[in-house]
Amino acid sequence: MKKYISSTLLILFIGFFNSNAKENIPNPNDTNNNNYRFIAAGCLAATAQTELNVNNVRTTILAGGDMWWDLDNGKYEIPKDSDKHSMFAGALWIGGLDDQGNLKVAGMTYRQDGNDFWPGPLNADVASDEYGTVGADVCSDFDKHFVVTRQEVEDFVGYNECLADPNCDVSVSYPSYEGMSATISDWPADRIEVDGTFDYLAPFEDVDGDGIYTPEAGDYPGYDLEGVKDCKTDDVLFGDQTLWWVFNDNGNIHTETGSESAIGLEIQAQAFGFTTNDEINNMTFYSYKILNRSTSVLNEAYFGQWVDPDLGNYQDDYVGCDVGLGLVYCYNGDADDDGTAGYNYDSDDPPPAIGVDFFRGPLADSGDGVDNDRDGVIDEPGEQIIMSKFVYYNNDFSDFGNPENATHYYGYLKGIWKMVSQ
Repeated sequence: MKKYISSTLLILFIGFFNSNAKENIPNPNDTNNNNYRFIAAGCLAATAQTELNVNNVRTTILAGGDMWWDLDNGKYEIPKDSDKHSMFAGALWIGGLDDQGNLKVAGMTYRQDGNDFWPGPLNADVASDEYGTVGADVCSDFDKHFVVTRQEVEDFVGYNECLADPNCDVSVSYPSYEGMSATISDWPADRIEVDGTFDYLAPFEDVDGDGIYTPEAGDYPGYDLEGVKDCKTDDVLFGDQTLWWVFNDNGNIHTETGSESAIGLEIQAQAFGFTTNDEINNMTFYSYKILNRSTSVLNEAYFGQWVDPDLGNYQDDYVGCDVGLGLVYCYNGDADDDGTAGYNYDSDDPPPAIGVDFFRGPLADSGDGVDNDRDGVIDEPGEQIIMSKFVYYNNDFSDFGNPENATHYYGYLKGIWKMVSQ
C-alpha cells in the first residue's frame, strides 16, 4: 500500500547575512567503532552536491537528505557573490511508531556518526518480495540531482508547437534553439528500469497520453505551463530553476540516529527558487513528497526540519518562533558580529535575521480537535499542519544538547528535552 504526504518548506531570508563555519564537537560518550557500518549493507553515503543559484541566493544541496553545506562549510550565500553565508546545515527528521509500537526514526545532522538517508527510490512493486528495498546499484545511479529550468522547458514546448504550426517559422521564432537538451531527454520520469512498475518518479506532462515519458512525442518535465493544475493536489514542478532528486531511509543501517530499523520511506524532493524583483528573490523553497513503502503505518508520526543557522559569529545568535505565523527565526544578538567575515550593523537598525516557514505542511488527521493551521477553525476539510512544535538544543551533550539516540531525536521532534525523553 502506498501512502504519502506532501510538504513545501519556505526558507525566508530577511536582510543580508554572513556566517562562520562552526566546529562540530565529537560525542565523548560515543565509543562505537563505525568502520563496519560502511560494509554492513549495500548503499553508500550520498556524494552529489549541486548549486541552487537562480536568484539572489546561492546554496548547495546534497543528495542524502541534508543541505546548505558542503560537508565542511556552510553554503547558503546571500546576497549571491557576496561571500556572506547565513546557514551552516539543515536536514529532514522524521519519526514515529510502527503497528507494534517500535520506534523508527530517520534524520541527519553533520554525518559524524553516519547516515540515515541514501540516494535512490525504493522498489514500488507491491507484488514483489523486494517491495520497499533498494540495491547499491540503484543508490549509485541516483546519487545526483536533476537540474532543469522553466525557460528550458518552455523553449522545448514552444519549438515543438512551432514545428507543428504551418504558420510558424522556427528559424525566425527559435533561431538559436539547438534541439532537445540532455536534461529533457534524460528526465527521470519512469520507474520501469528501477522496479518494473509503470508508476513514475519525477513529474512530467504526458502530451501523448500513453503513460510513459516520451520526449520525442512532446512529453516534458512537469511544469504547469498552462496554469491549470492545482499545486496542492497535482504533482508538478515548481520554480524558475528546479533541482529534483530522490532518496530513501532503507539503503543501509541508521548510523546517525541509531534507529534499530528503517521506516521504509522514499522521498521525492525538489529545491527551487524564483527570479523576481521582490522579496521572493531572496528566498528558496523545498518540497517533499514522502511515500511510505513499508508494510506498516507510521503512527504518532512527526516530520521536522532541523536547521543550524550561523549568522556570522554563531556564538551571538538567538532563535525563537512566531506561533501564529508558524515561523521560526534566528537573529544576531549584537551589532558587533565578531570576526573579519562577520556582519556588523548599526545598532539602531533591525538585526540581520532569517526565517524558516512551513509554507504548506502535511494534512492533519480529520477530527483531531486541533486548529492545526491557526485560522480559528477546527477540523475544516483539507486542514494543513503548520509549525506545531519548536525546540532548540545546544552544541554539547547535556540534557539540552545534541541527540545521542533515536529516542532523543524523536523527543526533539515532539518538542521534548533529552532528560524527559530518555
